[in-house]
Amino acid sequence: MSKNIYHFFVEGVGERAIINTLKTDFQCIQAGKVDVFNVIQNKLNKNILMKLKPGTIVILVFDTDKDETDILDSNLRFLKKQPNVKKVIIIPEVKKLEDELVRSCNITNVKDLMRSKSNSEYKSDLAKCKKFKTSINKQSV
Repeated sequence: MSKNIYHFFVEGVGERAIINTLKTDFQCIQAGKVDVFNVIQNKLNKNILMKLKPGTIVILVFDTDKDETDILDSNLRFLKKQPNVKKVIIIPEVKKLEDELVRSCNITNVKDLMRSKSNSEYKSDLAKCKKFKTSINKQSV
């Protein structure tokens, strides 16, 4: 039996940090390469997918805070036609990643998760964070 290969395309560095923490520290999602690529705003092309091994399961993580779905639809059709893509899984975030974190953690504002001075500093603090598992464990319900 062959082992599945996973490749994540995530919208930003915050999503990359969270996916990496979930797969390595918590080991609650499948391991795989994580690339920052906004599938809502940018079109995938063959050059981007050349690095995928045959039989790769592609996972798309993106915000649903924009009403435009034309590029996403195009990317989904494109991925499904690629010979090296076995399956496409989409993980839409409800509104924004920050909303998901506030909803699922015991915090009232996203800046509380990283103890940031402001919401705008939260993203840079998250990207720099080396111990995200510790931060999220402290805030979990």
